[in-house]
Amino acid sequence: MRLVIVFDNYKVDPCCEAAWGFSCFLPGKRLLFDTGSSGSVLTHNMACLGIAPKDFDLVLLSHFHWDHTGGLFDLLSQDPGKRVILHSAFSSHFAREAVRLGASVEWIDEPKEIAPGVFTTGRLEGPVPEAGLVVQGEQGLALITGCAHPGILNMAQAVVSLFGQPPVLVLGGFHLLNQSKKVILQIIEGLEQLGVRYVAPSHCTGDKAREIFADLYQEGFISIGAGKVLEF
Repeated sequence: MRLVIVFDNYKVDPCCEAAWGFSCFLPGKRLLFDTGSSGSVLTHNMACLGIAPKDFDLVLLSHFHWDHTGGLFDLLSQDPGKRVILHSAFSSHFAREAVRLGASVEWIDEPKEIAPGVFTTGRLEGPVPEAGLVVQGEQGLALITGCAHPGILNMAQAVVSLFGQPPVLVLGGFHLLNQSKKVILQIIEGLEQLGVRYVAPSHCTGDKAREIFADLYQEGFISIGAGKVLEF
């Protein structure tokens, strides 16, 4: 399974631009997870990485925040025939605009397979309701999160409840920007006890939390940013 980070507030490819937000492309599944905060940055980074809007048919949005939905309408303006998956915490106005631009909107609140070997967790409750993306890779399950507003450990535990096994890899925004070191250490301990072997925290995780994850996970820590390609 190949995962390509196309939008992040960090970058690893000098051609890409860094901006606040997150988006991940799964070329083998023709799926884009989240769209970052800016259509112009998203399409620039996609072009740098040799990705065109026609290269995917399906867009799953994790939650209704601008830094994860901001590129959608620009994408639809360029290639309108997309299947867009939302959950019930999104506004009907947002959905109507996506439909007006040519998308087919699907509302999914429950866990569901949306492409072969690719699942949405459905709407998970938190300060901001959010859906995670679960992908079957050669090494096991990967959990991709937008911001992990329901809690990154809670989302990983939800994967165990749904699939009977932990995600081997957890990737994306962990929403630990303002958390204390004590809380971050507790979360890391919980993920390790759960069986998460690899972590790739980015976006809203925060530099301090990323450094702690890197120190404790060591070989299991993966540094990501716009332009990063992972084989899993």
